[in-house]
Amino acid sequence: MHGISSGPEAPVRVIGTPHTPIPEVQLLSNGRYHVMVTNAGGGSSRWKDLAVTRWREDATCDHWGTFCYVRDAASGDFWSTAHQPTGKRPLHYEAIFTESRAEFRRRDGDFESHTEIVVSPEDDIELRRLHVTNRSRTRRTIDVTSYAEVALAPPAADALHPAFSNLFVQTEIVAQRQAILCTRRPRSAEEQPPWMFHLMAVHGVETGDVSYETDRMQFIGRGRTVASPQAMTVAGRLSGSEGSVLDPIVAIRHRVTLDPEQTATIDIASGMADTRDAALGLVEKYQDRHLAGRVFDLAWTHGWVTLRQINATESDAQLYGRLASAVIYANASLRAEAGVLLRNRRGQSGLWSYAISGDLPIVLLQIEDSANIDLVRRLVQAHAYWR
Repeated sequence: MHGISSGPEAPVRVIGTPHTPIPEVQLLSNGRYHVMVTNAGGGSSRWKDLAVTRWREDATCDHWGTFCYVRDAASGDFWSTAHQPTGKRPLHYEAIFTESRAEFRRRDGDFESHTEIVVSPEDDIELRRLHVTNRSRTRRTIDVTSYAEVALAPPAADALHPAFSNLFVQTEIVAQRQAILCTRRPRSAEEQPPWMFHLMAVHGVETGDVSYETDRMQFIGRGRTVASPQAMTVAGRLSGSEGSVLDPIVAIRHRVTLDPEQTATIDIASGMADTRDAALGLVEKYQDRHLAGRVFDLAWTHGWVTLRQINATESDAQLYGRLASAVIYANASLRAEAGVLLRNRRGQSGLWSYAISGDLPIVLLQIEDSANIDLVRRLVQAHAYWR
């Protein structure tokens, strides 16, 4: 067996709690479509220079991202497949980060869930594959509901004027394809805004009702939050609002019935395309379980090739992923001492003469001995990996 290579070794980051001092993150990308996931299940999705879903840096709440709720139809109890957004305490919880994918495992009562998240190297999509297993001795029915807030705008523009930005997003439910399409109304006849799609496909079990929601107010309810939305506390279908809604979201609900020890596989895919037809083509493609399954193999291969291009190992990538959390979320433990900060007399404009805007996080490495020059090489490599 010595002459046979089974591929590179794969170091794994296993985080057994969502309650780390600052969020641990995993970065997934194909160079155009980028997903950041935290160990609590929050995160962001970006396509080129657009925020696909709404995200804010919030190391305390971390309640922004693409989520999935599970609700037991008999008892009315509900939880999420990661810690966010419900924050319910499970019997068991694990976030697992390996190169090219993020995973979450949890046990809630009689149900086990395992979520895998990848970005496709060939299409600008993210795929979240959820396996839910009924560990009880009786037949059980659950509602599985996806949720994400739609931005479709540059992150800075969305952060400055989210309510204004929302006014131009239009949603469309394509019930026969079990998907939702979103786009921005063009500002001129020449502008061709891109299209987002969101799809949920259930495999391997009998499914009942399917319903949709694109209006955040209808989903969350007055005075409530994503931790306990009205759509989870009131049984029944989602309202099916679409069109020019005030606060656009994408949410799809499937009712799934599981026999004892039976597992349902649920694919939740979101992505971007330049035209409506191209978005519908991706919807069609990722309804197929085998084509969706291929994404996991492609993502692993793409991740490995990318590391080879920058001459990094998977252990390096795990280290750079850990460092990335301090770039994305402010980390007080890595700041200078208070006395040093107080002596500062210059503002952001003081950076401009060095051709640094100060709009992006800055990582500063200082070495005192040329023997440590290898640290510089590794940080340059980390920068290449983050990009």
